[in-house]
Amino acid sequence: MKYSLNMLGEYVNGKWSEDQVEHWLQMLGLNPLFTRKNNDVFIELEIPSNRGDLLSALGIIRALTPYMEIEPKYPDIDLQEKSARKLSVEIESPDDCFFYAGRVIESVSIGPSPEWLRERVESAGFRSVNNVVDITNLVFWEFGQPLHAFDIDLLKEKIIVRRAREGEEIITLDGTKRNLCNDVLVISDSEKPVALAGIMGGINSEVGPNTKNLFIESAFFNPVRVRRGAKYLGMCTDASARFEKGITPSLIVPALDRCCWLINKLCGGSTGPVCVVGDIRAEKRVIRLSMEKISNYLGCEIQKDFVITTLERLGCCVERQDDIMEITIPDSRNDIEIDADIIEEIAKYWGYDRIPESMPLVCSPTMSSYEYSRLDALKDVFIRLGFSEVINLGLGSEFQYEDTNSKSIEIINPLSRNYAFLRCSMIQGLLQNIQDNSNRKVDMLSIFEIGSIYKKTSSGFDEKPSAGIAVMNTYNLYYFKGIIEYILRKIGYGITSQRIVRKEYGRVIEFLQKEDTVGRILIPCDDILKKYDVEKQEIFLAEIMLQDFVLNGFSEIRYKEPPRAMPIRRDLSLIVPNSVDWRKVEEMLLKSIPELEKIEIFDIYIGRNIPAQSTGVAIRMFFPNPESSITKQDIEHIIANIIEIMQKHFSITLRQ
Repeated sequence: MKYSLNMLGEYVNGKWSEDQVEHWLQMLGLNPLFTRKNNDVFIELEIPSNRGDLLSALGIIRALTPYMEIEPKYPDIDLQEKSARKLSVEIESPDDCFFYAGRVIESVSIGPSPEWLRERVESAGFRSVNNVVDITNLVFWEFGQPLHAFDIDLLKEKIIVRRAREGEEIITLDGTKRNLCNDVLVISDSEKPVALAGIMGGINSEVGPNTKNLFIESAFFNPVRVRRGAKYLGMCTDASARFEKGITPSLIVPALDRCCWLINKLCGGSTGPVCVVGDIRAEKRVIRLSMEKISNYLGCEIQKDFVITTLERLGCCVERQDDIMEITIPDSRNDIEIDADIIEEIAKYWGYDRIPESMPLVCSPTMSSYEYSRLDALKDVFIRLGFSEVINLGLGSEFQYEDTNSKSIEIINPLSRNYAFLRCSMIQGLLQNIQDNSNRKVDMLSIFEIGSIYKKTSSGFDEKPSAGIAVMNTYNLYYFKGIIEYILRKIGYGITSQRIVRKEYGRVIEFLQKEDTVGRILIPCDDILKKYDVEKQEIFLAEIMLQDFVLNGFSEIRYKEPPRAMPIRRDLSLIVPNSVDWRKVEEMLLKSIPELEKIEIFDIYIGRNIPAQSTGVAIRMFFPNPESSITKQDIEHIIANIIEIMQKHFSITLRQ
């Protein structure tokens, strides 16, 4: 929402300058951005999530009032009820709608807005539609209270505020067909939904050129319910943002009356009595605070008169009892809950630059737990390798790039369909990071994330630490595989074997410590790359299980005398049937050939000259060279034995 400096100035008779307003807004921590256009200045602010009161012109003026010597001028309201017509309103779930008010206006004339109204609405950042809609948007800008106008002749019998029923649909004012669920709060008549409560109206009750009779809505919907509905539908509107941050209950009816008065003035018509359902009489919030506590918190003496005047200009009611002040908080300030919040407000208006500097109290830092220390140390390892850390939500969709027998854990109240399950792999979030960066023209990427994954068990679920790694156009597969092997060794895993597994989402290289998979590399298939719109990129991902590392820490570095002679290595290019478990091949060779120290896969090929249902695999074998050197003839004899074992037991042949 934009704020026109000229329009804001009308509330204080123009008694301020641009520099003053900029300085005041900076003091309030709102980081204003000023843009000059024609003969006006437009302000954009960074509104904290708990300051919904600042999402209106009156809220901004109220926040600036303590800096000024004058009382602001408030919008005119002189509404006269000339009709007796009312519309019946029913709230099915009081927990979803705390308060609902509305008025009927008969015999209005719908048409283009006068020039002054159109200019004001467009200056506030809205698109001019017609005189009625523009008035609702103008009052929304003034009061911060979302309003909605219905064509009452398109409604059946009454208004019902209820949850949507499974299978219901509505076409919203933007022309989009929306499929609804029970998480969405709707406004309906006796037959069908006519609006998404607190989000957007429906096209089936839209105010158009032929509209003659109106019903104006002003309500207080549950912020949580509005947020869940908006998230489910993938919508974010000015109205939903305002409800999510919290509205001012005491302005619900005044905003309605102001809107109806302007409609009578500009569109004609007769307004009926207000229809009210619910109760907005909230318990008063009273905070007791002493001047001594303010001084102790801020480290300086502040005049009592300044404190009282500031709080009263912010809308608080202050009663003095000796040195104690009883401060009643206005319903617009949802962010003020404890005495420290009031002291913070006083400091803002007093000026942080006027608070003298003092030496802080030095406390001994508390030691982090061993587990967190180890994870922090592992992050340093990744960073030294050139990776950047990312942090993703621990939620995702059901398909999680994991074994098909691992069932995802569904949460009870998901924010949306995309966040309905606890993640059982880090891969999905990293793929989303790659897509986001690729969309922003980032060509090369090396990222990692350390977090938790969740697996369903017979007794509930297990939460286990895991590291996810992803690269895009940075390393080839073999270099990336070397990095993963280095990290696995660094954190103490002794890799006894590797195996290649085909999944529906790509090829996977698994690293095993005895029988346990401690890490894996994913080479995503074309379908997955296409799904994330990165099919032209070279992408590799990996995941490392950190359960043992968190418990035991990094592997100990022990001195080992270097060999006096270089180890011998030999390479073989093989054709391996897809049915073969490479882990078993490796286990048999290491057990049968005592001179063989280690086997590594360094190349995989599928394509021309490779038989069907087979894979081309290149391996590298290492033979230690002790003081009594192995001769060339010995190595050739050992290689012949290795080939014979693989051919006899696994039908593995040499690639010609």
